[in-house]
Amino acid sequence: MGSTFGRGVPTINCFQYPIRLSPRRQRCGASECTTPVIKVRYCGGPMSRLGDFLKKNSVHASADLPLVHTTPARSLRDIISTKSLSPTDCPVFVGEQLLYLFYGKPSYKVSGNTQKNWLMPICFLIQANELNSIKRIFPFDSGAFSAGRHPAYLSTFDIGEFEVSGLNDPSKIVGAFFKTIKDYFKLAPKDEGQFRTEHSLTVMDHEILALRDLAGDSSLNGIDDRRFCVEIQTEAKIDLTPRSVLAVILPYDYLEDSSVVEFIETDLEAVPLPYDCFSLTSAEHTAIIYSKVLEFLRREGGLNGV
Repeated sequence: MGSTFGRGVPTINCFQYPIRLSPRRQRCGASECTTPVIKVRYCGGPMSRLGDFLKKNSVHASADLPLVHTTPARSLRDIISTKSLSPTDCPVFVGEQLLYLFYGKPSYKVSGNTQKNWLMPICFLIQANELNSIKRIFPFDSGAFSAGRHPAYLSTFDIGEFEVSGLNDPSKIVGAFFKTIKDYFKLAPKDEGQFRTEHSLTVMDHEILALRDLAGDSSLNGIDDRRFCVEIQTEAKIDLTPRSVLAVILPYDYLEDSSVVEFIETDLEAVPLPYDCFSLTSAEHTAIIYSKVLEFLRREGGLNGV
């Protein structure tokens, strides 16, 4: 995945993939979470349905996007000190330490019902080819899926059928289901007829058709843009360097601190993308952060029409 940038408890199913256990609030690689997640145990198995689909000759990769890791601003001191993003114990995939990122989109929501600066989201835009290893990739938020937030037409399938791990799989997922990067951000998938014809799909391709329907299903309650956002899990620490970090999105107030400015502009040689904080919860600032990501892609990524 080369880059064009400048720098309740369900029943056990151990056929091949996770089982879901007790709900938790915390997510891996971040301190807060707005959606409950559920422990899972991972059982290895054969190629998933999504993996088979992505091998089709009709599937072409989209333009490359950076990876986005979101964390509360209160984590910034530790991040500056270690100059890294580190995996943490995962309550979803039990017994694993994982770091979570999303492909191109700031989909992770930092929880918090107050307007305190230290609860506001900070996003690191990471050069995709700097990721040392990939544990799993899903085309949606795996925690939301495990918590039962996806519709029955998708959750009827085993989550493992949607798991892939190839370096180019994120861009291939976007290219397969969406005409443009802008459509990926707006969750406007390819027309169903076009999609079926383009990829020679039959009535038996249940999981793939369900994913296309999911992407365009704006009627869903209880789940937002995380219904279709390419999630990437890694067990590896990400060193924050000029080579790996493209930009940092953070509240304007943090640029009043010289140590933060030095970290972003000198240590990382990254682009600071500050945003204004309003009388909103941290999660309610998501739209503002989305606009900052799009601003960066248009200006630095050369992605016309985004």
